[in-house]
Amino acid sequence: MKSVTGTLSTVLGPVGIKPAGPPETYLGVAQSMMPGVTILAAASPGAPLALALVAAHVLECALKAFLSRDGTDDRLKRPPLNHDVGALWKLAAAEGLRVPEDPPPWVERLSGAHGSPYYLRYSTGVHGIVLPPAATLAAEVAAVLDTVREQFRIV
Repeated sequence: MKSVTGTLSTVLGPVGIKPAGPPETYLGVAQSMMPGVTILAAASPGAPLALALVAAHVLECALKAFLSRDGTDDRLKRPPLNHDVGALWKLAAAEGLRVPEDPPPWVERLSGAHGSPYYLRYSTGVHGIVLPPAATLAAEVAAVLDTVREQFRIV
């Protein structure tokens, strides 16, 4: 192998460190938790409540990443948006995320269990929760996360 020699000249601009914040923090959580969705979806025996809880959080963070792309997330931290993935979905679609304007049934079902009164977390007064099929849930959440990443040009 021949070595390469030469001269290089470069100018570095100011170097800075940006504090962690939206949208990167939301996207980072969604990406970091997505493997858990995949593992839980394939688990035998299944763990539907755990899968739904993690999948809903991944979806919430992915949508919040898109909605906070300007670096601010104050509006996302309080009702009516905070943990309502259906409302977050509708707002993200209205603001340009390439998803259907109306949330699909799996999002509505997940939203009802994930948001207030937080049946997935506490299950107070509930005898049963109807959730989307595991494989559907994992594939659809992954597709939304991919769409958010594509629109951020992050892969």
